[in-house]
Amino acid sequence: MSSGYGVSLAELRRHVAARPTWRCRVCAAPWPCQPAKLCLRAEYARDRVGLAIYLCVLMHDAIADRLRTRPEEVDPADYFARFIGWTRH
Repeated sequence: MSSGYGVSLAELRRHVAARPTWRCRVCAAPWPCQPAKLCLRAEYARDRVGLAIYLCVLMHDAIADRLRTRPEEVDPADYFARFIGWTRH
């Protein structure tokens, strides 16, 4: 199945988060990395609200992990932009 971006969804699905760092297991970028965003956009193409809710749950988990490991590095605005902000476009 194609993502609509010239890359297979199977390839994009490999870009998952490694906890507790929330970096991509494939490219080591902060998750969701660009390939993960493409995959999520394709999978939730008809359910943008569902995508936002799903990412809110993951954002909560990422913040909780960071609070346990490096609480001084938690900036809610950064987490919102990283996990939720890009879904509105």
